[in-house]
Amino acid sequence: MTKMLTISTLRCGGGMMVFVLFFMALPALAQSVQTECRKDGMTVSYTVPLLRPVSNYATIVTPLLCGPNDTIALEPITVRGAKNARLLKRSLRLNHKGQPLQPYIKADEMPATVSGTYELSLAAHPWAKGAPLTLCTLVEREGCCKVETVDRQCSNPFQYAWKPPFSPIISMVDDNTGRAGALQQDNPVLEHISRYRPYDHTRILRKEKGALYVHFSLDKIDLRRDFRDNASTLDRIIDITRQIMADTTSSVKKIQIIGFASIEGSVKHNEYLGQGRAEALRNYVVRELHLPDEMFDVYNGAEAWTEFRDQLIDEPYFEGRDEAIRIIDTEPNLDRRELRLKQLNGGRTYRYIKQNILADQRNSGYIRIYWDYVPDEAARTINAASQLLAQQKFDEALQQLRTVQSDSRAWNALAVALYETGHESEALEYFRRSAQQGNKQAAENLQQLEQ
Repeated sequence: MTKMLTISTLRCGGGMMVFVLFFMALPALAQSVQTECRKDGMTVSYTVPLLRPVSNYATIVTPLLCGPNDTIALEPITVRGAKNARLLKRSLRLNHKGQPLQPYIKADEMPATVSGTYELSLAAHPWAKGAPLTLCTLVEREGCCKVETVDRQCSNPFQYAWKPPFSPIISMVDDNTGRAGALQQDNPVLEHISRYRPYDHTRILRKEKGALYVHFSLDKIDLRRDFRDNASTLDRIIDITRQIMADTTSSVKKIQIIGFASIEGSVKHNEYLGQGRAEALRNYVVRELHLPDEMFDVYNGAEAWTEFRDQLIDEPYFEGRDEAIRIIDTEPNLDRRELRLKQLNGGRTYRYIKQNILADQRNSGYIRIYWDYVPDEAARTINAASQLLAQQKFDEALQQLRTVQSDSRAWNALAVALYETGHESEALEYFRRSAQQGNKQAAENLQQLEQ
């Protein structure tokens, strides 16, 4: 055997040692390390190889936990050859030291590897937090008179990387539909333009939520603010429309007006009333807001038979009600239809209808305002990225959220994506900023991480 090959230096944790490689070629020895992190430290579990000595030597294997500037020497493992153990025992007896031989492994009973664990405390070793660490195995040879270094192997670098348990809270953000979208919540007369449909006589407008009505006097087409509740209705129409027109993110696209008359009188005259009433309302809105004609859809609903029939159905039972509905369904000529209703039950049925139902039909009918808005692309991006976060596609989500990070609505989702991709300090900053803006979910997420 060759007794000496070379001399090298060993750096571990910033210190320097001189060691000697001696007398035999070493096998490729396998070592492994696993870590389990917690808030106050981590458990380092390791497996290191052992080297069998010849009979009159011992090998000492010392696991070393190495950082940039510090080293922790773990419990060494000693393997002794039979002759080496006998000589050491004899020396202890002859020198009257009275101390037993420290625990060791017999060479002929030596396993290939030995495992152990070390509890690393961050309080005792604060340098280990965030520093690159390695587990090195130092192998030394002990003879009769000296200890010589044989080999050193090191694992790949690893780090303390504890994260508190985190169940992020994320929700979709509201699509910013501008002033029109906000007004619609309390004003169902507003509808998005995507829900627009032209008028036809099959629609029962009185059942459509949110329509506004302006009423007219019997047989009149002039629009009076002081008739019934017209003043408040007209002011509401003008105010809503004016607010949307003043907004830069939403706009009025269409104002739909349908003029009606009651079923009383001739069809020709009632067509005149329906048209005149619809135009009177249109002219009022144009005069107040200076809107172009093409913004209006004005329909002549004429005699409101569809509305009238629906009112009969909803009316508590009265004499002739069901027969009146049958006449409406079977008589196509509108003038004859009215005449037959007047003759029903000697006129008693029509008197009830005139006193209890027809008054509300003398109106310009239905008005609805349709609006549109500039698409809120930021909200779409934030919500798409939030869905990616729910699927644990954190890198993709982060990439999308970076494009809208100036929008405060994105900050909570952005912070989650940053945290899950390892950008913890930046994530905490965005959680704090979002919480300061009043985002309760961001505040709860921050509380989880700072507890």
